[in-house]
Amino acid sequence: MPSLTFYGGVNEIGGNKIQLEVGGTKLFLDFGMSFKIVNQYFAEFLQPRKCTALADFFELGLLPDIKGIYRADYLMHMDRPEEERSVDAVLLSHAHADHAQYIHFLRTDIPIYCTKATKIILQVLEETGSNPLSDLVTACDAFTFYTNKKGNLSRVTRRNTEFVHERIYHVMEPEDKVKIGSLEIEMVPVDHSLPGACGYIIHSDEGNLVYTGDIRFHGSNQALSKTFVEKAKAAKPKWLVSEGTRIDNMQQDSEEGVKNVITQLIATAKGLVFVEHPIRDLDRVNTIFEAAKANKREFVVTLKLAYLIEALGASAPFSLSNVKILVPKKSWGLISKDGNNRKLVEQDYATWERAFISRENAITCNELQQNPEHYVASMSLWEINQLTDIQPEAAIWIKSSCEPFSDEMILDEERKRNWLEHFGIKDYFAHASGHASGAELKAIITEINPHRLYPVHTEHSEMFKEFFRNVEMVELGKTYTL
Repeated sequence: MPSLTFYGGVNEIGGNKIQLEVGGTKLFLDFGMSFKIVNQYFAEFLQPRKCTALADFFELGLLPDIKGIYRADYLMHMDRPEEERSVDAVLLSHAHADHAQYIHFLRTDIPIYCTKATKIILQVLEETGSNPLSDLVTACDAFTFYTNKKGNLSRVTRRNTEFVHERIYHVMEPEDKVKIGSLEIEMVPVDHSLPGACGYIIHSDEGNLVYTGDIRFHGSNQALSKTFVEKAKAAKPKWLVSEGTRIDNMQQDSEEGVKNVITQLIATAKGLVFVEHPIRDLDRVNTIFEAAKANKREFVVTLKLAYLIEALGASAPFSLSNVKILVPKKSWGLISKDGNNRKLVEQDYATWERAFISRENAITCNELQQNPEHYVASMSLWEINQLTDIQPEAAIWIKSSCEPFSDEMILDEERKRNWLEHFGIKDYFAHASGHASGAELKAIITEINPHRLYPVHTEHSEMFKEFFRNVEMVELGKTYTL
């Protein structure tokens, strides 16, 4: 009998890890990190120990302890025997950490299906990330030794390329259908707060299943979500696994409204404008870019944002040549010293950053300090220490990201506020969610009209019962026969 098992996304926003089994074929719908559980046990300087491989993750429920899906190097370190692969594929809906982060732990012979933009974003995260779990497109053998030139054992690193393995990615295009075992998979793009988001329609002889991933209807790509709903309805699904982040919020957001607010705030600013935003939300990035342009200011992006825009190429909303790239002081701070040659300056920066240092459109904090009224700068708490170099006057800070939802985020907000108060920077808010409102969720579920509804990615799954009679209230780790 077909079944669904929910290993994440239950009574929380994110952490989706949903196993579908139909006709002998097993798939995972996403394999993300649970922010809720992580925040219960860990903090910035208290993290799962690498030395235990998967043990800390199993113990605290961050990962399900099931056979046949995890990397052999991790299992060997835990003195577990080699296992046969038990899952045929993972379908990724998008590249946010709560949907994709824990593919790091999966064995490399499990095929991963996603959109082109999703794979690019994961590649960028791997190449620019400092997180030990940022190996998402490749995997370097852990807890492994090799014989060095002196005949002694040394620990494997990424420099030992023979121990670095490519994961199997299948990039899916709209309208394409692929066969995985007994199932036919259709990827359908949707609107969300980063490029490449999609939902899936899974066709089988036992009936069809629709998975929304994360979806909204108020961004610049809202037509994609409307098409998804049309296709999902046409599939006449027996089962719908739907996100429900904002089922308790009937307010319909508007990206156009965010653009208007930011444009107006920039127009009233006398000095430098900083905008805090999710770095991979290129819809929001384009909103800020357009608002800056409307005020005849130049948009200044961070090195990581520059790298992402360039990697996405034609999929990005604008060319990197249309903005300025802020090269901050790092390490010895040689970027601001005259007379240093390029090679010395480059040593301050990671390899991926060096290509941007001498670009024609690269600037430093000096330019922001000297001509603050000319710029709108992308900024976050993680770059806020650059204010010491910029010494802004009459500046404003626009927070264009979600409000804090954990103790750690609340502490981060307090730290940021201390910086802003120190430099006399006024702060404002302009944001729209990456998720559909409760009214929109109710409308699309009614239109799709599944036989059975499984709400995930929500802290208020009980509210679905107020609108629908066919709701299955899912429990963590429980298998539901379809």
